[in-house]
Amino acid sequence: MLAEEKIIRLLDDVKEDGILQSEIPRILNLSKSTVSEILSDLESRGEVIRKGISARSYRVWKAKYFPSPFPGLLRLGILKSTEYAYLIIAALKNNVIVKLFDDPIDLTRALSQGRVDMAASPLLTQVIMGILMKNFKIFRIVAKNGSGIVFSNSKTGIFGTTEMSTMDRNLRKFLTRHGGKRVHERVHYFNSPKSMIESLKSGEIEGLAIWEPYLTMLKEDGFEIRHFNEVLGDFICCSLAVNVESLDINGEKIENFLNSYDEICNKEFEEEELDLLASVLQFDRTLIEKSIKNYRFCPRTDIDEIKAYIRESGINLSEESLSGVLDIKYLS
Repeated sequence: MLAEEKIIRLLDDVKEDGILQSEIPRILNLSKSTVSEILSDLESRGEVIRKGISARSYRVWKAKYFPSPFPGLLRLGILKSTEYAYLIIAALKNNVIVKLFDDPIDLTRALSQGRVDMAASPLLTQVIMGILMKNFKIFRIVAKNGSGIVFSNSKTGIFGTTEMSTMDRNLRKFLTRHGGKRVHERVHYFNSPKSMIESLKSGEIEGLAIWEPYLTMLKEDGFEIRHFNEVLGDFICCSLAVNVESLDINGEKIENFLNSYDEICNKEFEEEELDLLASVLQFDRTLIEKSIKNYRFCPRTDIDEIKAYIRESGINLSEESLSGVLDIKYLS
């Protein structure tokens, strides 16, 4: 393995913790001069960030893992979902790093902490955490629909979902509408789609609420599914929010990204773009193509629709509170 590959792999391993530059030669059995030369080259290419912590000491990170906003660096956090197809293409066209997350709360927390500069996660999650943290604002509604409920043959009465999310909101509405009692006792939260699907297949849970392309994937595996919009009507799913400090540091770069996203949204995907989506999301391309059709991308909305969405989730917020986290001029 080349010295550069060894250094990059080490930086991947330490993630947001970073590592002292002085430790790298010892760990990788490389000379100080070799490490310094490689890091200087990687830094010039924007692949690593070095931060001085004393007169002669530096901590080093791979750029995607730098724990706060940085000039010229943009990172977009997303879940593994085809809902973010246009965001991914816009990111790749604008040299924006895409970071995948399993859990919407973890993703939105990373946005609040500045570990990503932009995040696409459930509107409900972003509104609640945005009002509490006051350090990011919502600029776009990404899509509507694109999720549903999956049933197993088990009759445990327990349904899985992700906490404080659109899935959570829709699952509770679905169970209540279908004569469910003590709904709060029937919902079990998972931290990742993988663990949720494993519980479904083992019969531990009766069903789950999940997004695309997992919904289409499970349908093709032979499970019964119901699309939420067929039962509950159209609904907002995820939104795109931007860290306030990132906006101050990289405002022009963020604006260029948003403009690029707006230009391509709802255009037909090219063959090469579908291949890129399959590579980034780590799903089969055919599954990507099928599941994309279940979303309504880039819908316009207003504060009244968002207030109704939040209220139907069991939360009453004033327009003043919502205005603090929403950039209305971009949403309407």
